[in-house]
Order: sequence, then C-alpha cells, then structure tokens
Amino acid sequence: MPSENALHQLDTTTLADQAYGAIREAIVSGELESREKITERGLAERLSVSATPVREALRRLEQDGLVERTGPRTVQVVDFDDRSVSEIRLAEGALRVVAATLAATNATKEQLARMKRVLDAGDREIARLQGLDPDGTSLTSADLAGILRITREFHAVLNEGCNNPVLLRLLRMVDAFNLAALPRNLSVEVSQGGGRDAADRYADHRLIFQAVRAGDAAEAERLMTEHTRAHHYARH
Repeated sequence: MPSENALHQLDTTTLADQAYGAIREAIVSGELESREKITERGLAERLSVSATPVREALRRLEQDGLVERTGPRTVQVVDFDDRSVSEIRLAEGALRVVAATLAATNATKEQLARMKRVLDAGDREIARLQGLDPDGTSLTSADLAGILRITREFHAVLNEGCNNPVLLRLLRMVDAFNLAALPRNLSVEVSQGGGRDAADRYADHRLIFQAVRAGDAAEAERLMTEHTRAHHYARH
C-alpha cells in the first residue's frame, strides 16, 4: 500500500525525478489532500531540496492532471470528485483492455513468469481470507489490503507486458487518479458487499493471464473488457 509519509528527504542526484515520485505518492496516499494548496517553497523545504527540482516535478504533475496552477509559485491538488474519477476510470478501463490485448502477443517469458508468481501469491492470500471468513461477509478494508496490493501488482506487470511505451505512459497518468480515490471506493465496496466478491473478482485475473499466456489476444480482450465493466468500485 502507499507510504504514509511520502515527503521524506531526498538524497540522490536525480532530484527532479525523486521529487516527482515523492509528490505523486503523497497525492496518491492522501498525504496531500484533494484541493489542498501547496507552494514550491513549502514542498522544497519538506523535501530538503532547492525549488528547481520541485518546479520541474510540479510541471510534470500538472501535465498529468494531478495538480493545477493557482499562481506563479503555487498549485492546488485537483479535486478528485466522483464525476472526474468515474470519467478517468472509464478511460483507464479502455486502456487496460488494449494493454491486455497487446500483452497476449508482446509479453516476454520473464514477464509471463512474473505474472504467474504474483497470481500464485494471490491464490495463497485468497485462501487466507477464506480461512478468516468463508462467506466473506465480515471482511474489512484492512483484511482486503493484501489482496488489493497483489491485484495492483498483477495489473502493473500485465500492463508492462504490452511493451508499448505510449500506452504505459497513459496508464501511469490515469493510475494516480484511481489510487487517490481508492480508499473511498474500497470503503464503499466493503459497506455494500462486505468483501464477499473478492474471490470472484480475483478469479478473473487467472483467466486473463491464461489467455495472455496462450497468446489469445481476442480472449484476453474479451475477458478484460468484462472485468473492467463489472467492477466499477474496486480498482482490481
């Protein structure tokens, strides 16, 4: 899960990249909240760097649509309202379908092996959850944190398997929006279904992987399309 304190001091030479990653993670984790106003100077002090790498990082985050400029040296975290998150999720769903389709023909043996290892870990986690609560009706957000992390990792590896730099860049952009909204969406899901659908959702991933490993692009496309349409609240 995201770090609870992303804005720690930086100690490498790639300061602009490090600043970008740290600020992005702070937005994703909620350390920097929706609509929160931030300044270049304030962020530079918290990261113990000069304003230059922070300025470059904010420029990239502005291009990603995660912050919007409110003044010459100030920005505001975008408002992750229900409508904007829903629209971003629609875009992400379409991108995921394309990524899965391409992965069926482009994924390397090493990437396929990584997907399998992640899913094997997921199988063990699902078994643990079923041991805690066979019906899944009393599982909490904390209980589901492990399987959520694993499914995020699977999608990340599957996306990488498309081996298309442009598509991967677009997926990284929409990813932050959904991660920032994830705690709220998971809370909604748990309150509505008690987490009982977690195992059913997870089974989708194994089927998608089997299609990708078999090189069946049409089946991978069909399965991912069904998966993204069926699970609006949980981003996995």
